[in-house]
Amino acid sequence: MFRLHNLLARVFPELANITVNVAAGRVLKLLDKYPTPERIRRAALASLEKIPHLGRDKAQKVQEAAGRSVTSLHGTVAEQLVRQAVAEVAHAQQGQQTLEKLLSEAFEALPESGHLQVATIPGIGQVTAAVLAAKIVSIDRFATPENLVGYFGVFPEEYSSGVDRNGNPRRRSRHMSRKGNDLVRRYLFCAAKSAITHNPAVKALDARLRARGTRGDVALGHCMRKLLHLVFAVWTTNRPFDKDHYPWELPAEDATADSKRHDAQQEAAGPRRDVIPAGKEVTAAEASIDGTAEPVNLQQADRRNAEPNNNRQCGTRGSIDYAHLRSQITIEQVLRHMEHFDRLRGGVQRTGPCPLHGPDREKSRSFSVNLDKNVFRCLNTTCAAQGNALDLWAQHCGLPLYEAALALADAFNLEIQPNREEATRNSATHHQRSFTAGSEIKKPGVITPDAT
Repeated sequence: MFRLHNLLARVFPELANITVNVAAGRVLKLLDKYPTPERIRRAALASLEKIPHLGRDKAQKVQEAAGRSVTSLHGTVAEQLVRQAVAEVAHAQQGQQTLEKLLSEAFEALPESGHLQVATIPGIGQVTAAVLAAKIVSIDRFATPENLVGYFGVFPEEYSSGVDRNGNPRRRSRHMSRKGNDLVRRYLFCAAKSAITHNPAVKALDARLRARGTRGDVALGHCMRKLLHLVFAVWTTNRPFDKDHYPWELPAEDATADSKRHDAQQEAAGPRRDVIPAGKEVTAAEASIDGTAEPVNLQQADRRNAEPNNNRQCGTRGSIDYAHLRSQITIEQVLRHMEHFDRLRGGVQRTGPCPLHGPDREKSRSFSVNLDKNVFRCLNTTCAAQGNALDLWAQHCGLPLYEAALALADAFNLEIQPNREEATRNSATHHQRSFTAGSEIKKPGVITPDAT
């Protein structure tokens, strides 16, 4: 395959702008019959159209590209080299098909067990099911679905070690883990792309992630993980996939609420040009968080905001453990989600324009963030925002802290736990009120039954 790519870069480089996959069957048949631009240019359009699955539009584009080709390798030798490379790719594809057929036959010949139910999952074909079964061997090796996900490396890993060419620490980034079998991950990747269209569970998951603004490749990784969870479920229960087992699609009212919440976040993420009065200029300031500002007591803030009040319009919803929520996310993740992290410069202590108070100058350094401490501060007197990752998200979305915590958990798939300290205090207050209400106030001169 690489040899064919390298050869076409010199023989017919314009072909890469027309087709992405040079190993497609129609492309291989085209190159086998017309291996150079000269041959394609002299060929009749009707002959090109007869190539299976090429089509008239694609044939015209190929012939036009051949007419203006700037090839550096041509002649009889080039034709022979291209035909030989095409034959090698076709032979490799034929060998792969033979091996897949043998693998499917071996899969069907296995004794009946839960592994046969894997092929009932929409998006997973017979070959993919056979590949998974060959690598898993026995589902009893994995106690939970997460163990199966970890075995194939379908989870993100953080890469932050080392320095760049300027000597600065490399930016923290999260990528799909490179652990696991590459062959299985390739088949699982293709299965996830198919499942997004045909599998109701995966389709609903992809729709929810896209509505939250998740990138396509990240959403596809979540879909691969979902498929492995389904594989674990049908294999352990020895039952086929049931599309009606669970209402995968959101109900109408939940979908509307989720859409409104996302729209509100998108609106809050836009330019907030009404925050800074006209005529005032944002001046540069020192790019460090000094110790002169009044310290923020996070525990007091959590206790003060843990129980929803009437101003937040939260109804009877329970309290939230903000410390536990913050422990699951970094301020860098929030800034990357806001698409603002790349505008900040530096290492652990990064500075740049503020993402909160509107049309700041591109070279302004009023916003400072410490990635290790997960705190930020805007040194502009008009904005003066400061706090942690949750505070940044709340001001970015224009939401109260309680609503912002819910939105943050939805956007990053975080776990929400109740505030145990608040629940204990409320329980004690409730018992005290019950005791007070049950006590009788005895009036003078009145004999109660207890007094006799």
